[in-house]
Amino acid sequence: MKSILLIETSSEFCSLALGKGGEILAQATSDEAFKHAEHLFLQLHTLTKEARITFSEIGAVAVSAGPGSYTGLRIGLSAAKGFCLAWDVPLIMLSTLKIMAGAFFRKFPDHKGVCVPMLDARRMEVYYGVYDSTLKALSKDQAHELTSDSLSEWISHNPAFIGNGTEKFKALWTSEWSTFDLHSNWAAADMAELAHEAYINHDFADLAYSEPEYLKPFFTTAKPIE
Repeated sequence: MKSILLIETSSEFCSLALGKGGEILAQATSDEAFKHAEHLFLQLHTLTKEARITFSEIGAVAVSAGPGSYTGLRIGLSAAKGFCLAWDVPLIMLSTLKIMAGAFFRKFPDHKGVCVPMLDARRMEVYYGVYDSTLKALSKDQAHELTSDSLSEWISHNPAFIGNGTEKFKALWTSEWSTFDLHSNWAAADMAELAHEAYINHDFADLAYSEPEYLKPFFTTAKPIE
């Protein structure tokens, strides 16, 4: 079985890892925020050297597809597509929220309830999903404007809210039987098992037409004409 290159650029820190059979061979995470383009290719060189493998031994590339940082997602997917074309290997795209949930359940395997990863989407909006301990999606990943009634249907499921989107939601949540982890971390290494599962199931993305999962319209501001 060949290795899988794992790329995570949805957050402020760029991270890469090499996985094989769901296990990690090598990993690297930038310690500088929002320096994805500068660090991604340097990290790739470091990983292959540390794992003592060549590009020909990489059988697929997996990327965190979003939601998350718009710029980070574009950089990660563009790099992943370039590697796939150069090495003639398939592309795997994974939900960032599912990756976050997986990282949570590995850290807290005894949690008896659902995990609700949340990412800040500005104003009173968040991106969120709901996952059980098997990482089955119980709700589709979506953008949502928070209110006092948000996610009330999950009160009885012992929800654990994780990610930077929970900070604005915590003040609205009325149930005391919940867990909030505002500073939960995830990285490329947390993609290994999901990427391996997708690889053996041939769950590959279309190289030509795949786009990041922004979950809401992406707008840019045009530069004024001088």
